[in-house]
Amino acid sequence: MPESSSHPMPAEQLGELLQILLSAERAGAKVAGESLRQSEDDAQRALLQQILQGEGDSCRHLLNCLNHLGLEPNRDTGAFYAKAMAIEPLEERLQFVDRGQQWVIRTLREHLPGCDDALIRAELEEVLRIHEQNSAAAHN
Repeated sequence: MPESSSHPMPAEQLGELLQILLSAERAGAKVAGESLRQSEDDAQRALLQQILQGEGDSCRHLLNCLNHLGLEPNRDTGAFYAKAMAIEPLEERLQFVDRGQQWVIRTLREHLPGCDDALIRAELEEVLRIHEQNSAAAHN
């Protein structure tokens, strides 16, 4: 994981952070989609649909960042996927998913101060907003 700093983040470090986040978002989207197919509870389904939408939107924001930097996006799905899907029952998996949302929030809050590119900053702030909203919904 790239080190955080209030100083401008070097391009290589920013690229690494974006790739890590993209892999994590892919994993989150995959978990949300498969969990949605497994759920028969209306409240769970609504939350999972919101998370699925947010993870997909976050992937698009991160892809915009990588494209802006001229970097080829990885094709990886983060390890979060296998860990999450091994958890039964679904209620416990959703708690694990929220911990993933919290990780993204912490990571972005830690690294945003070092991001001086306006487009990337705006895209990452939107990813942060999405995750804060989804985490809050998980606690309602």
